[in-house]
Amino acid sequence: MTHYILFTGHMIDKPGRKVKRFPPELEEKVRGAIKKELIVIQHTSVNKLCGMAGGACGGDIIFHELCIELNIETTLFLALSPVQFKAASVSRAGREWEYRFDILMARLSVEVMPENAADSGSVWERSNNWMLNKALKNGGENMTLLALWDGAAGDGVGGTEHLVISAQKENAGVRIINIREL
Repeated sequence: MTHYILFTGHMIDKPGRKVKRFPPELEEKVRGAIKKELIVIQHTSVNKLCGMAGGACGGDIIFHELCIELNIETTLFLALSPVQFKAASVSRAGREWEYRFDILMARLSVEVMPENAADSGSVWERSNNWMLNKALKNGGENMTLLALWDGAAGDGVGGTEHLVISAQKENAGVRIINIREL
């Protein structure tokens, strides 16, 4: 049986963001914290592991890179077509993040959310629900949501808070890396 690790987390802050959440200088600390959690999950799971996450600049890309490093199969889930997703969630952080996204696109299995996703709400809410439903296919006891989160409400609908609350309602395991403590 497969144990799914669904990742959610903050993107790198836009330049000039008033309230810092994930400033670029935290990248190495974030990488270390995610890696530590993945190693704990590897050592405590008796099942095959499979990672799942979007591809946004910041936590998502770092998560996928670490799954590759730790030999955990991982799939890139995109809420929009690759070109649209890159423009909406990657390019604002610069060419290095675009390059890292392109590497993941070439290397990983990629799933693009169907346009006719059944539930209503923003594309980001639908994407969270879509990924969570896929991660729950073996039940909540065979799924861990790993969240890089500051514990606060997001800038819009369908962010990290939404996915954490949704996973908790499904009795999935939830592990939170508090970015404020890094």
